Order: sequence, then structure tokens, then C-alpha cells
Amino acid sequence: MNKTFAAYFGNSTYCFSNSLRMCLAQAGMDHLPTIGLIECMTGMPFGATFLQLENPLFFPSPASIDPDTGVTLALETLGWTCELWCNDEADAASDKLREALKSGPVLLGPLDMGFLSYDPNHQYKRGGDHYIVALKIQGEMVQVHDPQLYPFVVLPLADIIRALYAKDLGYAKHAYTLRFNFQARRSNARSTMLDVTLKNARELIRAHPTGPVAYGGPDAFTMVADVLRLNPTNNLTDLLIQFALPVGARRCIDAAGFLEEVDKVDAANLFVSKAEAFGKAQYYGVQQKWDQFATLLDDLAQLEEEIAAYL
Repeated sequence: MNKTFAAYFGNSTYCFSNSLRMCLAQAGMDHLPTIGLIECMTGMPFGATFLQLENPLFFPSPASIDPDTGVTLALETLGWTCELWCNDEADAASDKLREALKSGPVLLGPLDMGFLSYDPNHQYKRGGDHYIVALKIQGEMVQVHDPQLYPFVVLPLADIIRALYAKDLGYAKHAYTLRFNFQARRSNARSTMLDVTLKNARELIRAHPTGPVAYGGPDAFTMVADVLRLNPTNNLTDLLIQFALPVGARRCIDAAGFLEEVDKVDAANLFVSKAEAFGKAQYYGVQQKWDQFATLLDDLAQLEEEIAAYL
């Protein structure tokens, strides 16, 4: 079946989905899903969140899920499992990483990009969350695949452990989190995986909070539009144009492809419209044309409401 919209192939900040896919590939998973479908399985494309803080934030993902829980949800949908190790002691994390690597690649994250010393710009990324895959340790150097530009890079174990300290990241439940020993628990048919993903999408798109800090659904878009019309802060606008808009557009495209496959064509078309609105907003945001930007966010609020009705 031909796509009813222009497909997109290229780089996106899909670090946790790409990292998970690398681990599944190394573990020998047959019929490995596309990265776009894995992203849908995490639940992240199905919703939006505005955080009413001193420095407001917006994310193109549901408030009820985060990358860490999204990885768990994707594994459950796929019928796979892994060992999940969480701890708050640095020495324990170092020892566990050495041990875990004996069973194969280790999914590391959430971690702080500001301490990934192979990245020439790491010092400017402090506080940014990320996921990578550890491959092996030789002496005190760790070899990793970083899905954001860097295959087979190395860095000191001490830097990895410092990066893994995630207590400064908003959603991290523990300081150190490792996933390893990926195995198939059951053989899920593709139709089963799609059905589960659709069920999760429906629940996520409809279940949105109404404050006092986190707001979801159409409110997330209208509230960020209000901030941009009144007092756009650099913290918020940088987040929008550097991350939220491009990844939001990509997630919408992947959601549209998934919804077409499960014969939800009307909802798929709405997600394409969302992707196009995110794409237009990118230009107006970079040009600091906040009125036009805010108008597009109003359109996105309406689309979010329509999607919830269709699903």
C-alpha cells in the first residue's frame, strides 16, 4: 500500500528507541520492527505536556509516560524482557556494568549528556537526558554506540558513571539504571503488537492531566501558546526549536504510518496535519515570529482534540 503522505528518513533524537533496537538486534530478534514503530510502542508520540513551572516547559509526549517507562512498555509490547538494575550507589553501578556486559550490550539511561566526553560539545549539553548502548570495557575505557552521531566511541568508565547519575534529570527514579540480558519471553505476532500499541495509544491520548503543574491534551498547546504571546522565555523557546518541534513532527509522522497500518486513516491524516504544523512552527520559532507560532499551536490544540475523538 502506498503512503498517503511524504515519508521521512533521516536523523531524529530517538535515542532510547534506537538504543533499544540495537540491543534487540544484538540479542537476535527476528523481524526487528522499524524505529518508527518502536517509538510508537513506547507511547511517546501520543500526547503532549505543558509544565507550569517558573521556567515553563513543553514536550511532545504524554505526561503519564517518560522515556524510561516507555522502554519498558515497548519491551512488553514486543514480548521481550531484560534485566533491569537500578541503584543509587556509584561503586555498585561501576561493578554492575562490568558484570552486565558479560551477557552482551547494556542499555544505559537516562543519563546526562553533559558528561559524555567523546562529544566535542558535551559541556554545553549539561542536564540533557540521553540513552546509549555500552558494548565492552577495556581497562578503564568503555566502548559505546551513541545513536546520536557516534558509533564505537570510547570514554573513561568514571565519565560513564558520572553521566549515569540521573537524579538531576526530572523523570529519573534512580541515580543509575542499566538494562541488559535481553531475551524473548514470548513470540508475539505483528498483529498482536499493533493491537497492543493501538490500545496504549488510545489510553495515552485521552488521559491528560489538568494541573496544577502538568497539563496535557489540547491544554498543553494552548498554554504554551499563551506564554509565547505574553512572555516567551529563552529557556522555553530554545527547548521548542532545538528539540520539541522537530521530534514532535517526526513522532507524528511515525504515528501516522502506524495508524495507516491499523486502518485508522482519519486519525493518521490528523497526525500528518500535526507534523506539518510542527514543521511550520519550526521556521516561525527560529525567526522569533511568536504570533504566527502561537497561532499554529492553537491549530495543534484543535487537532489534538480531534485525534482523541477519532481514536
